[in-house]
Amino acid sequence: MDPFERWDDWEWERAIQEVGNESGRGRTTPRLNQQPGRPRRPVKAGWGNYLKHWNGTQKRTILAATLFLLVFFSANSTDSFSGSIYSVYKTAMDSGNYYEALNGMAKEALSLGGVVSKNVPVDAKMKGQFLPPISGKVVAAFGEVGEGGSNALGSIHNGIDVESALGVPVVSPATGVVTSVGEDPQLGKLVKVDFGDGWTTVLGNLGDISVVKGQRIEKGSVLATVGLSAPLKKPWLHFELRKNNVPVNPIPYLIPPKS
Repeated sequence: MDPFERWDDWEWERAIQEVGNESGRGRTTPRLNQQPGRPRRPVKAGWGNYLKHWNGTQKRTILAATLFLLVFFSANSTDSFSGSIYSVYKTAMDSGNYYEALNGMAKEALSLGGVVSKNVPVDAKMKGQFLPPISGKVVAAFGEVGEGGSNALGSIHNGIDVESALGVPVVSPATGVVTSVGEDPQLGKLVKVDFGDGWTTVLGNLGDISVVKGQRIEKGSVLATVGLSAPLKKPWLHFELRKNNVPVNPIPYLIPPKS
């Protein structure tokens, strides 16, 4: 066997550097523009200089170690940010989708929001427990690639968009506490509600909002009206349902309409 076949990328780079060092030894000719007696200024060692010399194996090793530490500390922390990362990791790993686990963790770590996962199994206990905030046709489904409106171009849809009319009342899917009332560049005016046990909702493209942050609301009570506050300027409701800050498809959890 050719012994050189056993060398990895790092060993080849070391060998090349050693050859370069040997060929440069013994030279006494001064460099151009270098003044005698004045030492050359050392090159600052920055991240760019270090990363430039790393090969693929070294970069993968650092990435694996970073992700391990991210999961380890997230699993042992109680803040919502760590909980979001660990929840995405555990759900995807349980389903066997390792790529989704790593991708989801990376997005959470970069504060890109919850990560859509179509592989999250439906919680049988909560199936059919939430009241639809409005009635209407679903015009943008959960998990679709965005084309605008509440779903930015190229992004994954975290909820559903329900067609409606201007001024239609939007009700709370369950009893909970309002955690946020504000505006978003893509969703327009929005309200976030915490239902407890890790369940939350985001309602966007609202018009008149009738609740305030910290207010306790009952299931079926009016939160706001359908508006035109999102960039698309059409009357529809953006509705997200989340479990431990991970977006889930709301449809299986809604009370089915009476036949």
